Amino acid sequence: MTLPDSKVGFQLVVVNSTFLRFPHAHALYAGDFLWWKTMHQQVHKDFRGEKWTQDATSAERYKINRVKGINKPGLGTSNIHLNGNSAFQAINLAYLFGSRRLLLIGFDMKLGPNGEKHWHPDHPAPMVQAQVFGEWIHKATILAKDLAAMKCEVINCTPGSALSCFPMGELEKEL
Repeated sequence: MTLPDSKVGFQLVVVNSTFLRFPHAHALYAGDFLWWKTMHQQVHKDFRGEKWTQDATSAERYKINRVKGINKPGLGTSNIHLNGNSAFQAINLAYLFGSRRLLLIGFDMKLGPNGEKHWHPDHPAPMVQAQVFGEWIHKATILAKDLAAMKCEVINCTPGSALSCFPMGELEKEL
């Protein structure tokens, strides 16, 4: 998949290991200490964009920008609400950055045809591989209502996604 560069007026925020597919993204968000502990060397070597987390230890230890995270559902308007998922935290971060139109890519919220847990390769051990899709989909519904109330348009451009709380669209048409 090829995305246009930022001259067309958008910012690309990637979540976790998606930076491997889009190393020239504007920002990378990962909320988990264990992910940063495992991946920080590769991120600092291969990724030039801004690096963000809600985890205080990761921010300090690996020199990453930190946004305060609060363990609440929905959308945070001065900090991020955790929602149990780095992808939803990244949506909240994009909102805090001022984005009011978000296109989601890779938000499949189900196992792939061969049992894949992500649209990128599985996280290496010892990172947790449990997927609680039902819980995340429920939390996304709350987040979607909050975003709509704040006049933030979110379109899920992930073909075959199980996440139905956001309208579906085709990336090429939405850009």
